[in-house]
Amino acid sequence: MCSRLTPVHTATRAARLAAEDLHAGKPGLRRFAQGQRPVIRWIKGDGLDDEVTRAAIGQATRLFGDSVDYCLCSEGIAAPRARAILAWATQPVEWWPVTGDDNPWLANTLEAAGCPPEHFGYWWKWFPERVRLQGPEWILDGDMVITGRPGWFDHWRRGADGPRLSQDDRSPLKAIHGRYARHVDPVKRFYSGLASLPPGRRYQPAMARVLKRQPLAQDHDGRKDMCEQGVIAATFQQPDAVPLPLHEFPFARAFEPFLDHGLKGDLGHAWGYHFGNAFRRHNPHFEQLTAQGVVFTQSTPDPLDGFQWLGGQGQWGIPGWTTPPKHARNLLQYARPFVGRRVLEIGTSRGKLSAMLATLGCRVTTVDHVDRGAARNLAGLDVEVVVDDAVHFMATTDQRFDLVLFDIHGNSPTDWQRYEAALRHCLAPAATPLLSNAALDQVQGWGEESGVKWFLDRLPEGWRYVVDTSTVPGVAVVSTP
Repeated sequence: MCSRLTPVHTATRAARLAAEDLHAGKPGLRRFAQGQRPVIRWIKGDGLDDEVTRAAIGQATRLFGDSVDYCLCSEGIAAPRARAILAWATQPVEWWPVTGDDNPWLANTLEAAGCPPEHFGYWWKWFPERVRLQGPEWILDGDMVITGRPGWFDHWRRGADGPRLSQDDRSPLKAIHGRYARHVDPVKRFYSGLASLPPGRRYQPAMARVLKRQPLAQDHDGRKDMCEQGVIAATFQQPDAVPLPLHEFPFARAFEPFLDHGLKGDLGHAWGYHFGNAFRRHNPHFEQLTAQGVVFTQSTPDPLDGFQWLGGQGQWGIPGWTTPPKHARNLLQYARPFVGRRVLEIGTSRGKLSAMLATLGCRVTTVDHVDRGAARNLAGLDVEVVVDDAVHFMATTDQRFDLVLFDIHGNSPTDWQRYEAALRHCLAPAATPLLSNAALDQVQGWGEESGVKWFLDRLPEGWRYVVDTSTVPGVAVVSTP
């Protein structure tokens, strides 16, 4: 049950939850950004480290599961490439292509220094300042892979930890901090690798003070100048900020034959690796640690398994408001005979089932009354994304569909009295309506959701159906003459 049809009453539990879900997000703002759960975020640019970022997200989603949320910020990455990077995720991931509008103050500051957006380079990591201000947040480069839990992980996840930033106690300050080396604490020796922040904590005011004290040089180029790292290091020099030492998160630089654990050496408790220069060149350390099983990898998966990142639970909607994997697979089995034909999906959510149908080879139109990023997520696939009330679309469209997948919030008999005529209107001859939630009323707490049965009991003469309850919440396969 993953559609977002506007309910006309609040009599049933499903209708009440749908109404709450509809009003939970603020207009014009990302629903994801308004959450309070802990989040891990990566920044990915147009470099050579796609395989590192894919492994990083695949490993983190398996390591932390649904105890945290995940976000991939990107710049210069088209949707097909983003989908490939996210294909190994086992949890929902927000894909956030960033622009200057995500941090207007920083964009204006850079442009005032003669640095146009195409030269922002390293600075894109700080667009936006926070993807979720009210939750604990980790900010990582796309070439950083988490392989374990730090001892303070649960403390951070509960929102009880202070700010932390990566430390480099080996490299000369002038080499890694550009023109801002003199502003960097020689004891803490921060560098802009992994930043860990508690809920509500902003760092941009401190960044503004650093840049007021020493403005960026004119014609600054964020692609090659190291000033971003120096500014961030100086920004995080607050009394409560704690360094993350290299022996916990070592450098695995592509141009060095060794792992850099810092001055203390390898103490045997690293919980991540920073694959430096993977953005620009092949990194042999990544291959070696992958071969050793330290870094996650997997053989080429079934393409239909590559869309778990488009799940709709958690911060994207009401828990349970997404098609379970087994049920989605079952629906796809019924959709296979319709490869190359017109398919209507009622209930887009973030686009998970739409992407699977398009990958299967169907020509998909998908309808939802709220845009949860589906048009962005599905760009480049054979999918038309329509934002409209489902009943209004079905009743007014000139298109006729060979298969209609109907997976919607609100499945009481009263709801189905609204759907019935509109659904019939958009069917091609000999079409197949595929009605999810056919056995939802048998699930505890959802006894009112018997509308699919109501509809099936009133089918016109010549229509046939079977009900498949092998996966929850069941599906009715209807055949029309």
